[in-house]
Amino acid sequence: MDYKISVNPTFSTAKNTVIMLAKAGNKNAKRVIDGLGISETLAKFNDTENPFSEEDTKALLTGVTLAVEARYASVTHILSQENRKSLFDIACGYTPRGLYCKQNGIDYIGLDVPVVAEELQKLAVKEELGNVYIGGDATNEASLLKAASKLKKDVLVSTEGLLQYLFKAEFAEMLYAIRQVLKEHGGVWVSSDMGVDYEAFATVNMSGPEARENYRELRKKALQETNIFNNGVAFWDEVQMESFIEAHGFKVEKLPFYHGDEDLTILKTVPEEWKEGYISVLNKSQVWKMTLDPDYVEKERKTGSREVDSLSIVYMEFDDMLKVSVKGRIDTISAPALLEIFDQCVGEISTVTIDAKKLEYISSAGLRTLLFLVKRLGFGSVKMIHASEEVMDILETTGFDKKVIVE
Repeated sequence: MDYKISVNPTFSTAKNTVIMLAKAGNKNAKRVIDGLGISETLAKFNDTENPFSEEDTKALLTGVTLAVEARYASVTHILSQENRKSLFDIACGYTPRGLYCKQNGIDYIGLDVPVVAEELQKLAVKEELGNVYIGGDATNEASLLKAASKLKKDVLVSTEGLLQYLFKAEFAEMLYAIRQVLKEHGGVWVSSDMGVDYEAFATVNMSGPEARENYRELRKKALQETNIFNNGVAFWDEVQMESFIEAHGFKVEKLPFYHGDEDLTILKTVPEEWKEGYISVLNKSQVWKMTLDPDYVEKERKTGSREVDSLSIVYMEFDDMLKVSVKGRIDTISAPALLEIFDQCVGEISTVTIDAKKLEYISSAGLRTLLFLVKRLGFGSVKMIHASEEVMDILETTGFDKKVIVE
């Protein structure tokens, strides 16, 4: 088993994206595919789960491919309009942005999970791009600052296709990390993840309500398998999304996703009766541009530690996040101390991350402490990372792996 692939559900999606770009006529995407030996076959439904007619399947794939092509074109448009000379591509996937930037004199760094970055760096060597692909975590401040340090000042930070994989706690950490990058390097952050309804692209030219509903159910099932449906940030409405981003120190400006002059290959090749629907969805879509709010006052980081019987607790509260590292046992004796820390912070925080790397055991008292947090902060706001096999067994046996995000 390739464990790097197993923990990263974005891996297959990233390859589908570059295949779609190649099918849309992007020559650099074709170079990525050829250079890495990627199969040019898109992932397909198996025979037992595909409820669509041949025509509806074609409409679905065409719409999604058009969305991918337009998304790529939108960042290219912004790079040109703003005359940016540094692009920090977070969750870059296999898109050929590195090749494009080299061809146009733009500094480029692509950050993605290690399994993607390591493979792309092989291509970078062949193409003489330099060390431009870096393995890291989009929610990790240190990862982002280290990668951004290789770029010139005044960067364009781009995130595409990432938000659907993030819970609230992860999104908050990513916002904090991007804010630190912009504070240190200057620039703006752009994303189409908040303003583009990819489901609309997929379904606009399907034959009718039944086909559209079948698509939604299949998508729901796929997302449930990665444990993000109904809890992922991508399913927030526009008001909730904008409010959360602004609460984390950004100003939001909404830009057109499509300007009418993009040379979109897919749009030129679709049946004439499909064009109106696609153009309508393109015109409704937006790219969000985020800049640092000069009036935002960043909260001071509060740190502390507690030693209770067999449990050591180290915690850090900043922005509206709480990070807690625990070592030893959370049981009847030690759980009250942990609950007290949580209780003191609730009201000032919206997310909690618990590093359980050195946690040996958690009892029912500890689980009730976690349940207190989930009830107060909401599902998707509490995350436990680095849990041992023994702790994971307890969480799974009690069903707490469904109440707390476990990574």
